[in-house]
Amino acid sequence: MHRRWLGVAGSCGLVALAACGSSATGSSTGGGTGDSKTSLPSSGSSGGAASDTGSSGGGSSGATGGDSPAFGPAGGSSGSAGGLAGVSGSSSTGPAAAASTDAGPVNSGAGVLTAGVWDDSLNFPFFSNYLTAHSQIAGDPGFTPADYTAAHAASAQRTPRAVVDVALVIDTTGSMGDEIAYLTAEFAGISAAIASKFPNADQRWALVVYRDTPDYDQGDAYVVKSFDFTGNTGTFASTVGAQTAGGGGDYPESPELGLEELGKLTWRTDPSVAKLAFWVADAPHHTERAAAMKKAITDAQTAGIRLYPVSASGTDDLLELTMRSAAEITGGRYLFLTDDSGVGGVHKVPEIPCYFVTRLEKALVRVVSMELAGDYIGPDTADILRVSGNASPDGTCAVEGDGGTVQIF
Repeated sequence: MHRRWLGVAGSCGLVALAACGSSATGSSTGGGTGDSKTSLPSSGSSGGAASDTGSSGGGSSGATGGDSPAFGPAGGSSGSAGGLAGVSGSSSTGPAAAASTDAGPVNSGAGVLTAGVWDDSLNFPFFSNYLTAHSQIAGDPGFTPADYTAAHAASAQRTPRAVVDVALVIDTTGSMGDEIAYLTAEFAGISAAIASKFPNADQRWALVVYRDTPDYDQGDAYVVKSFDFTGNTGTFASTVGAQTAGGGGDYPESPELGLEELGKLTWRTDPSVAKLAFWVADAPHHTERAAAMKKAITDAQTAGIRLYPVSASGTDDLLELTMRSAAEITGGRYLFLTDDSGVGGVHKVPEIPCYFVTRLEKALVRVVSMELAGDYIGPDTADILRVSGNASPDGTCAVEGDGGTVQIF
């Protein structure tokens, strides 16, 4: 996929905070080294990948209405909410239309990327309809309605936790090069925010990075690498920063092997431990590996690990389906980067009728906080940069065509 580079070289360390990202000013287009994600394959019935910056094909019905000007910080206009320069107030109706115009370049490092968070468990009837509409997508992991129903019931039973183990599972192929320095900067920075909110919650962090197998890409330096849990956040940040993006070859990668590696980490087993993993990717598994992907997700569920996928630019229909399925089966939530930051390529608008956008760091801290609190925590009004769709102030919005509603918080 053609990428818009904002001074982040594919060979830079993943946490390119000051040395790599902040000093560069030029921009160009191009994929990461060796990664030929130049187009997205068509899959399912949704008509291709929608984006925050352009129109999309058909798919599950979205809600009518534009970005809400009456919702957000002090009821201000969504065109300037939260002070994010360049955020447009253009309308969005879910997968059938654009959500916003590109916000343009901003500074690199933590606090730059923007994201939405979607909870399919909170909107289970809508999720069930989404699954029905996408039942013919090649590569569907193959969970049954009974699997989803059982997982939905189980996720309703949440309890507070005292400590937290967090693993990052990151696609480090070349096409991730334009966003990965920013992504890892966000992850490296949330530890302090969590410590501030939960000063007694001991944190440990682990890292898994993956690319693809030699039968698909012989040029990848590795398939999977993992770095076990550490309570030293400085050590963890250094480990993340030592990684580089490259390789990849074709469009699909091997995320099922990255998720499989979670079972080899030394998670704490005490019931007081919140266990979650952020899976960051821009490409799905190979369709013939659907069964392996299902097993990796099921194994995480069995181990009590909640998956919080984060979709990057280049996401297609299969990756969205797989990520939302992984989140629902394990009790996590689906995070998706948006174009508001101006970083990276085009981001797919998820097939949901409405959503709100915050900075990614705020979203990450919020979901970790929810796992520790054992309860839902809504966004601070001041953190909301934009609301897409016709959401009311109480967080509900209508679903076009079926008379139903969904809840965005």
